[in-house]
Amino acid sequence: MQSSNSILVLPTIHNIEEVIAGLSAKYKLTKGRFSQLEYILKDGKVLLRHAGRDIKEFSNVWLSSYWRSRDLAYAVKLYLTHNEISHTYVEKATSKLTDQMIFALNKLPIPNTFYIDDEDISNHIDTIEEICSYPLIIKDITGSGGRHSALVSSREQLIEKYNELPKRKKYLFQQFIPNDYDWGILVVNGKAVSAEKSYSQEGEFLNNTCNGAEEVFVNIKETPETIITMAIKATKLLKLDWSRADIVVDKKTNKAYLMEVNRCPGISTGTSEVTGAQIFLDNHLE
Repeated sequence: MQSSNSILVLPTIHNIEEVIAGLSAKYKLTKGRFSQLEYILKDGKVLLRHAGRDIKEFSNVWLSSYWRSRDLAYAVKLYLTHNEISHTYVEKATSKLTDQMIFALNKLPIPNTFYIDDEDISNHIDTIEEICSYPLIIKDITGSGGRHSALVSSREQLIEKYNELPKRKKYLFQQFIPNDYDWGILVVNGKAVSAEKSYSQEGEFLNNTCNGAEEVFVNIKETPETIITMAIKATKLLKLDWSRADIVVDKKTNKAYLMEVNRCPGISTGTSEVTGAQIFLDNHLE
């Protein structure tokens, strides 16, 4: 339930008590920190929780950010806007986290995901396990090509692999979807122009070609309509004219999940990706 005249200041600014005390109306102040803000995307629902409290329960949120936290603030803005909660302006900044927020808020199926801006995850392991379960993936929210990511199957592995990853980066935790391949759908100007399946190498969980995955191109007309529709919707939500949506199908349940949208996809020689790039440039250069 929303509390009237309550304000979350995130992050807290110096002398905020004096600022709030001098307002014409009385507000109940909560001093916020990004390290206390949990981003929970589970089973098609989105929850942003600060110190255990859903932030949509505040009547107002004063948002600001540093360079490092700009995407975190923008993800908060997306949640508050969706729930029609009054908040201050924050400029757009993107990452894998903001993309996942946009997909989840718009009912696109994604793996269960958890993020918190805290380098010490020891106090969050129970929550990570509850939301993602094992196996799960640790993923750099600004990484590419599978760099700075790891697949873990136990609490011991989670702690070990997390501690091996570079510090001062931001990592989300995501449910692993068992799959045989990864769909890559190239979308140009709102239309799917190329489709390929990427098969990972033996013993590798990443389906990226840069990690040795094998590409098998499929005629667009033979690609499942659900996959095409998901890819097009994702790119439209992100307002992209050129991108590739990566989608996996759970080999146990046959349910498709949107993994991410690549703004700078590779173009394989002699494939429909080349044709797609030509279509994009022809339209752009007209």
